[in-house]
Amino acid sequence: MNASCQCGDVQFRTPAAEPLAVYHCHCRECRRQSSSAYGTSAVFAVDDMSFLDGLAGKMSMYVRPGSRARTGRDMACYFCTRCGSRVMHRYLKRGTGAQDDGDGNVIARDDIDDKSDKNGRTDSCGGGGDGYMRQSVTHPSTGQQPRQPSHDLKEGDFDGATFTIKGGIIANLDYTSAVHIYTEHAVVPIPKGVEQYPGTPPGSP
Repeated sequence: MNASCQCGDVQFRTPAAEPLAVYHCHCRECRRQSSSAYGTSAVFAVDDMSFLDGLAGKMSMYVRPGSRARTGRDMACYFCTRCGSRVMHRYLKRGTGAQDDGDGNVIARDDIDDKSDKNGRTDSCGGGGDGYMRQSVTHPSTGQQPRQPSHDLKEGDFDGATFTIKGGIIANLDYTSAVHIYTEHAVVPIPKGVEQYPGTPPGSP
């Protein structure tokens, strides 16, 4: 399948003809990054990442702190440096990424507020785990020159056998079997009859 950001600077073929899964995530973090009622992600295996060849200098990276996610895992979030379209996500090994205060300012983990609700749940798909700052990653809303992901992270810094490409940039993605997750935080009605989970789906990486 062909994928493209809004301006067209970032274009590639997905590493497989079909994703392993498609998720509509209703957590707060996915709503924020998609600027919509939920975020859609297509899951692929990391077996072949050659589609990234030639994209150096066209994507920048923001590390979503694990303290803002239920898994407690930092996530590398890649976006087009020109139009800002979110392109893909990969989990990082613990202690690899950066912590921020939501404004792009890197902070110590001890300074991070508890984002859990009264039941101890965090409103994010990815609560806080151990970790520390390895580097400062430029926030897309600052006026600073973004740092390129290839300069910051090595393959050994990533965790897991899968990564996700944002559904909205993939042409002809089949949404018919998409699974709705973190529906306990949904701000729109969930269609009847679809597969859905109030939190993390079974077998999620």
